[in-house]
Amino acid sequence: MSSIPRVRPSRRVALAGFALLVLSGCAIKPKTPEELVAQRAHARWQAQLRGDFQAAYAYLSPGSKAVVSPDLYRARTGGAVAYKDVEVASVRCETSEKCIATIRVRYEPIAMRQRIGIIESYLDETWLFDAGQWWFLYRL
Repeated sequence: MSSIPRVRPSRRVALAGFALLVLSGCAIKPKTPEELVAQRAHARWQAQLRGDFQAAYAYLSPGSKAVVSPDLYRARTGGAVAYKDVEVASVRCETSEKCIATIRVRYEPIAMRQRIGIIESYLDETWLFDAGQWWFLYRL
């Protein structure tokens, strides 16, 4: 005879569910504002790299969208350079509602007669927390 007590199937399911709940709760860690901004900045730049200006525009703050139309955004952010690589280098939050993301951008100017090669530079982007979400503050 086995010395292991028998557990009814309904209790097994309940115990397994409870164990899964406990284990998954231990694995979930709330993201910091810096992590959230880095994630959104990365996603916006990936859209920009794909040439998906509509998706990139969706990350603009509500205030930015009030003064910049999708067509104006596309005209101002596309065409003059060919983006090669983008990386979120760092994020520092000045307040609970404002963070600065430093972006490393590698690009090649395409509107010049003479090719000068790939240029690397760093951009500081302002991200604002509004209505439960982080938004890119686009400046004209």
